[in-house]
Amino acid sequence: MTNGRRTDPDEKPKGCGIRKTIRLITWNVGGIPFLRTPPALRNEKKREIQAEIQRLTETCRPDFVLFQEVVRYNRAGTRSGAEELIVPPPGYHYRSYIAINTRRQNHPAKWNPIRSEHAGDWPDEAYLGQGNGIMWRRDIPHCSIWDYQRKNASVGPVPEVETIRIDTGLFTGNRDTEPRLAVVTHFVHGPTDRDIFIVNLHMTTLRGEREGFPEKDSRGSEIRLNQVAIVLNGIVSRYNEWREQQGKTRSDERAVWILGGDFNATPDSDEIGKIRQMNFMDLCEDARGTGSKRSKYGHRASITVDYIFAGPQYFAFDPHQVRRKLRQFRESDPQPCYGPIYADNIESISDHYPVLACFPLA
Repeated sequence: MTNGRRTDPDEKPKGCGIRKTIRLITWNVGGIPFLRTPPALRNEKKREIQAEIQRLTETCRPDFVLFQEVVRYNRAGTRSGAEELIVPPPGYHYRSYIAINTRRQNHPAKWNPIRSEHAGDWPDEAYLGQGNGIMWRRDIPHCSIWDYQRKNASVGPVPEVETIRIDTGLFTGNRDTEPRLAVVTHFVHGPTDRDIFIVNLHMTTLRGEREGFPEKDSRGSEIRLNQVAIVLNGIVSRYNEWREQQGKTRSDERAVWILGGDFNATPDSDEIGKIRQMNFMDLCEDARGTGSKRSKYGHRASITVDYIFAGPQYFAFDPHQVRRKLRQFRESDPQPCYGPIYADNIESISDHYPVLACFPLA
């Protein structure tokens, strides 16, 4: 053991080691459409998802993959025996964190269309759950966010996480009121063993948003602004204040916070503007492509709602140095290193495209 870190005998992803740059992917993987898939087609659908995840890890070599709308399921009805949608490829660990399930929020408007014999054909007693997931390289240590000295940092399949609810109250069976989570994980990574706090987010969207109803657009933005405030003020700021009370830290010792996921907000929205205003850098700002999500009636990406941010700037890192290093990295690395990843086979899995970003650690 070195600096509280244990080596892991399992296989590492090819091309990995202690890199000077973190590679991250965020992807809303579309778990609910998977649950609606008829039983005769479900295994093939899962194989498609696994093949795409395998392709992403081989071509992009990510250190971390943040998933939204992952699911667990068990026809027998017990949560303990539930099957995961995501099975990590060799060299990675994976964990999911369920925000809503048929045991705690069994509203018929949510689950009956999925249970229907014309859709997923699940029995009434089946356990179904939906939430966020994270996949990471097996050789990256992790520990509790409260273990700021990293005395218990180690590799392994079960990280200590903090799950914080950012939803809007009573769930009434529709996506407007669906429970939402921010899942915070503490990793130790890079040549200087930098503290990396990753917040995996899936924010609220309302039915009818961006479909010609300004009132719904306004209400959706207000809800997400409140969720952004919980993340920035109630998580990042509250933790950093607690950490400073334990003893002053140099800027190169301060944790870098990564906010990633499906924000359900456009780049010019008030909520995305608030994140930037609070000194978080959009790691894909100059690589939008045509967007990260297809419209309801389209067959290509037309809107950006998925992001990866790093911050706080000036406190945890110098944004000018980071931008300079990112430019150098993008010019020297032949692999794609930022922006949406467009592939035809993704369209049969989800209406979101994976988004890749990098952050330099040294």
